[in-house]
Amino acid sequence: MILSTKLHIPQTRRDDLVERAAITELLNKGLKSKFTSVTAPGGYGKTTALSQWLQQTAIPTVWISLGSQDNDLIEFWSYTIAAVNSKNPHFAEVVTPYLSSLKSGAFEAFISAMLRELDGYSDELVIIWDDYHAINLASIHASVSYFLAYLPAHIHLYVTSRAEMPFPTARLQTTGQMVKITIQELRFQLAEGIRYFQDCMGLSLSGEKIAVLVDRTEGWVSGLYLAAISLQRSGNYSDFIRAFSGEQRNISDYLFQEVFSLQPSEIQSFLLETSIVDRINGSLCETITGQANCQELLEMLEQHNLFIVSLDDRREWYRYHHLFSEFLRRLFRQRYAGQSKELHVKAALWLEEHRFLEEAVEQLLMDGLQLEASALIEKHLPNLHAKRGVLHRWLRDLPESCFAGKPRIQFLYVKVMVETNELELAQARLSLMEDKLSDPEWKPYAGNVHFLSAAVSFYRRDFRRSDEYFEIFDRDTPEGNYVQMIEANSYSMYFDTLLSFFSDLHDAERFFYKWIKIWEDRDNYPYAGFFYNTYSLLLYEWNRLEEAEAYAERVLRSTCMQPYALILLSATVNAARICQAKGDSAKAFDLLEEVKPKIHSVDRSMFMRRIEAEKAYLLLANGSFDEGWLQKCGIKHTDTIPLGPIKEYLILASALMERGEVDEALQLLEQLYLLADQADRTWDKVKVVILQSIAFYRKGDKTNAVMKLEAALRLAEPGKYIRSFVDEGANMAELLREYLRERQINANRKSASVLYARELLLLISDHTNGTASAAAPITKQELKILRMINMGLSNKQIAEQLQVTAETVKSHLKSMYRKLHVNSREQALEQGKELKWL
Repeated sequence: MILSTKLHIPQTRRDDLVERAAITELLNKGLKSKFTSVTAPGGYGKTTALSQWLQQTAIPTVWISLGSQDNDLIEFWSYTIAAVNSKNPHFAEVVTPYLSSLKSGAFEAFISAMLRELDGYSDELVIIWDDYHAINLASIHASVSYFLAYLPAHIHLYVTSRAEMPFPTARLQTTGQMVKITIQELRFQLAEGIRYFQDCMGLSLSGEKIAVLVDRTEGWVSGLYLAAISLQRSGNYSDFIRAFSGEQRNISDYLFQEVFSLQPSEIQSFLLETSIVDRINGSLCETITGQANCQELLEMLEQHNLFIVSLDDRREWYRYHHLFSEFLRRLFRQRYAGQSKELHVKAALWLEEHRFLEEAVEQLLMDGLQLEASALIEKHLPNLHAKRGVLHRWLRDLPESCFAGKPRIQFLYVKVMVETNELELAQARLSLMEDKLSDPEWKPYAGNVHFLSAAVSFYRRDFRRSDEYFEIFDRDTPEGNYVQMIEANSYSMYFDTLLSFFSDLHDAERFFYKWIKIWEDRDNYPYAGFFYNTYSLLLYEWNRLEEAEAYAERVLRSTCMQPYALILLSATVNAARICQAKGDSAKAFDLLEEVKPKIHSVDRSMFMRRIEAEKAYLLLANGSFDEGWLQKCGIKHTDTIPLGPIKEYLILASALMERGEVDEALQLLEQLYLLADQADRTWDKVKVVILQSIAFYRKGDKTNAVMKLEAALRLAEPGKYIRSFVDEGANMAELLREYLRERQINANRKSASVLYARELLLLISDHTNGTASAAAPITKQELKILRMINMGLSNKQIAEQLQVTAETVKSHLKSMYRKLHVNSREQALEQGKELKWL
């Protein structure tokens, strides 16, 4: 939920402010730069300076007030999208679909989409992130750095913080793209102090007395403000100033005590009790304090400038000045030690009731109410699923005692760990759960534990153990259970296919076929859809198209699998590729279009992006090129690619080659290879190396092209990959011919199997010409002639047997020689024997 109060520019009263020409000049200078940082400790007027400046500028501006709850990639950028959308109503519509890609921690695609939209924005725009020091997540800092590196010149980012920027800024400074405003510029000088005390606060102090205050506060704006409030209530200016001493860090407490102690007891209680929440309104305050006139009290506090800031134009939501809030909370902990739990619980209940779930959990954690917080998390798990970063932090920080009796939280925690590839941690937590299965409260959840143990073992490539856990799960829970499908409707996988985990595709065939046969007759067992899709893809790779199509169609016909977007999309993509391989590209496109309205997911935009990428692939396979997809796909060859799904990047590499940007494609493929190699994913490596060979071939570098092809053949031959090569068509055929020619020249060099290369070449010829079946890539007539040659018959004798002319026999022989890449009868017979045709 987006809180509109975080997007309002804080209100300032012009009659309380000193005109600060030097600060205004620096802020104006920022309009000629990408980035302006405003850094100083609390109380130096950073927010006020920006708010005051905005009253004098006509440049469209959006404001985001940050807090600790924004330490989540999706949360942080969601607020930025919402803010920019207030100035450009179509912005969110275009950019939001890319948000879910941040779940894996990868931000390049999202930032790239955001920058493209900002680049197309016709006007100048100022984006302000206030209180950036509240952000401590490294991935957010990295995404901001990336954002700044490519920010269009007419977009200006202003950031306030109590600390130096946690992302690199040196390059921006050296290129003149950054304005830096620090404590030196923000602190009041004597002339400003005089105007402030005399004109704004109405105090008839001499310049000498003001000089003492400015000197002792070192120009600290909040310190001067607090001194002014105390002086307004003091009967003796000289005595107050004489007593006003001490180091800067002590002035805050001293002045706040002076101001706070002058308030009536009911106001003191109100301030202390309501300080426990970051943002307050009348209704929330009434719940916490039990008072009925809270809205009036809030407005009265604002009128008296008692360190309260209005967060919206309606005077509905407020917050206390940060330093005042810190002071109040310290005092609250001292005075309400025995009552704090009750007040935090009241606040959390109100926040929960009004659907501020994240703030409700944080409210409980603030007072150490971890058991209550874990209960709240469990109660609202479906609504908190999307808060991946925050949820992970909560679960990580909760003590083990909070997980007792809450299996559903633990199951989700394991799922989150799997998504983030923390498999060892997931295994450790599952082991703890297994130890509890003898407890009565855990026995009903044994099936869930065994299923998750099977899944985690699978991802750890311990297929034997995974098989054992599935057997236990199937024996004890034959009807299945809900935990199988947690997050099956989100685009959160960190791999494209389960085949990525196998080094040998024959092992994959045995594993998936076994469980398909066990589960295929089960009702309401949607998880089997993942296995059907994987097996269908494997059969497609082996060119067993009819069988592959049958498994894909089984998923598409299943009513229990249809609701799950991941399963439905995979089956549709498999079916579309099979149609393409069988020559029916029109049906392939229809399948991809027809599935769109059936996708129901919070990550729908990511699924739509995947579908559009697949359509681009089909166009490439048909010799066409979609320039539009390349412009709007949201990814580029310079992205820092995380370990995760790479299929879209493979399509991007092919598209770049088609556009003639071969070097860019090679740069992308090198990064993809390093990722696949690091993760030891043979499936992905085969596809990457094949594209590398094609890229070098299209570049005219036959030496490297053949070298990469040989590497691909070595990787692929044990698993008998077929379609990965065949689908590359004519380019791959030329490469295979070049490889075979070089192998004949360098017959003594240890190379990949010539027989495997020839089989692939024959299949490509068959696929291209449509003249033979997969079982016999040469025609039936050519096969008859080959067998007659093996019997020792001459051309004339063969012609007589077949009742054709000798010239027709010669034509068949030429065709056969071309397909087998041989030059004589003897070589043709040798190939026929190797291929077991004779």
